[in-house]
Amino acid sequence: MLTEEQKKENARWAQLAEANAKKVLKLGDRLRVAKCPGTKRWITFSHWDGHWIVSKSGIGDYHPFLVDMLNDQPVDFTGRRDQAKEGGSA
Repeated sequence: MLTEEQKKENARWAQLAEANAKKVLKLGDRLRVAKCPGTKRWITFSHWDGHWIVSKSGIGDYHPFLVDMLNDQPVDFTGRRDQAKEGGSA
């Protein structure tokens, strides 16, 4: 079970991922995203429904925190991967 501090930290990362993704994603982008129970799938970006990514098929159940590929290139909308490369803590 997560502590309150861990929950707050996860919420902060999720908000950052959403803000960054909203600056970048455009109609037709191909995303690889994790979906419960952790399986990864490719979707085509259509639009936003609040903080949820909606695929071309109309499924709006994807969060940018769980996207790891954008148009066949690695991506981390939180910036944690880049921070780790620079020696920072996540």
